[in-house]
Amino acid sequence: MADLLRIAALLKAATDAATKRLQDGGSRAAWEREMHAALTRGHTAAWIAGTAERLGIKPDSPLISERRLSKAERAEIKALVEKQLGYLSGFVKDMDGLSNAQIVARAGLYAGAARGSYYGARWGDWDIPPELMPGAQKCVGNCRCKISIADNGDGTGILTREMGGAEHHCSECPPLVGDHPVRRKAA
Repeated sequence: MADLLRIAALLKAATDAATKRLQDGGSRAAWEREMHAALTRGHTAAWIAGTAERLGIKPDSPLISERRLSKAERAEIKALVEKQLGYLSGFVKDMDGLSNAQIVARAGLYAGAARGSYYGARWGDWDIPPELMPGAQKCVGNCRCKISIADNGDGTGILTREMGGAEHHCSECPPLVGDHPVRRKAA
């Protein structure tokens, strides 16, 4: 989990720096390229950290390095990033109607979305209803909710969703708190 917090902080720092350059007179095209690169790095790192935790290895292990990812793993990460790029495209279209403070706030939301990539990889061998995954709510993970699964040993388990340490929570997260039955994915 410490890796996820570090990754989210680094992604936030990268999006903040790109947004500051935009507000200091940089071009939107350059900002969009920086955001694309930051999202790609952040979601790749989150996916690797989640996978490493699931496998019980360190995220910097040569067994899970970015260079060693399979085509399927790369495609999974690419799909995660493409989803974020779709949101980014909408953001770019909306920018003319936003104040500088609104642009900074909206750009900052992208850091929370890495939680979904992490938890998707961490618990990737379980069938988890999409709405229970942190990052699938309108807060995009910024409520900092977390999930864990207690394995019953028979292909079933109990997913526990907890509220994160955010001061204010979105309206979608509180009703999801608690225990939910889940099953392992078929092999």
